[in-house]
Amino acid sequence: MTVPDFVDRRLADVLTCWHMAPGGRPGSVALTGRQFFADGDGVTVLIRVSGDEALASDGGETAVRLADAGIDVYGGTRAAGAWESILKAFDLRELDGRIVGRRPLAQADALAADIASAMLTADGLRWMASSPRDSQLIRQLYDFLDHARLAYTRRPKVTLPRGSVVRPTARVDTPDRSVLVQVAGATEQSIEHALSVVQRVHRARYAFNQRLVLLKGGPEDWTADHLDLLAEHSPVAFSRRMEQVDGFLKRDEALPPPLS
Repeated sequence: MTVPDFVDRRLADVLTCWHMAPGGRPGSVALTGRQFFADGDGVTVLIRVSGDEALASDGGETAVRLADAGIDVYGGTRAAGAWESILKAFDLRELDGRIVGRRPLAQADALAADIASAMLTADGLRWMASSPRDSQLIRQLYDFLDHARLAYTRRPKVTLPRGSVVRPTARVDTPDRSVLVQVAGATEQSIEHALSVVQRVHRARYAFNQRLVLLKGGPEDWTADHLDLLAEHSPVAFSRRMEQVDGFLKRDEALPPPLS
C-alpha cells in the first residue's frame, strides 16, 4: 500500500478503512469517510503519533455543534452530566473543549472509532435544547435582513479546506460580496463560539470584510478584552446600532472600532 508522506507508516498499517488527509498541523492526520451526523455532515477524527501511542481528538467540532444548538455542556446542567457520562463510557476525556483519547498504536483504529462514536452520541444531546426557537437577537437579525431586502441564508453550511464544517448565523449575499454573520448573546460561551466561527471561516477564504460579529446591546455591555479579541478577527457591530450594519452590508462601509 502506498503511504502518503504526511501519514506515519505505523498509523497507515492499522487505519485501513479511513480516508486520510493532512490534519492541519505537522504530524496530524484527518480521518473521514466512515460515519456521518444525522444532518449529513461527515465525522472527522484528528489523529497523530506520539512515541508508541496514538493521540486522537474531534478538534472541538462536537462542542461547537452543541453550542450552535444552544446546548451548554458545562456548569452543572443536565447536558453537562450526560456529556461527562458519554466520555466516560468511551474511555475518553475533554481537553479545552475537545474530545480526546490516547491508546497504544496497535489500538489506533479502535481509538478513532471510539472518538467518532462519542461525537455521534454527544451530538444526540441536541434534543435537550430548552427551546428550538431562535434567540431574540437572532430573530432581530433576520427581521432586519428581511426589511433591508438583503438576500440571505439562515445557518449556511461553510466547508473548511480540511473538510470540517461551520454554520454561522447567516450568510448575506450582496452584488459585491458574501458576508458571514455570527450573532453572540450575553454569555462568555457565546463570545468564545463567535470567535471560533470567525477564526475558522478565515480559513475558508472569507476576507475581513466578509465576516461580521453582531453583539447584543452596545459596547458598554461588554468587557474591553472581549471586544479587542473579537475585533482582531472580524468587524464587530451592535444590535443598538443596526444602521451601521446596514452601511457595512450594503455599501461596504467600515465599522468603527468597538471601543471608539
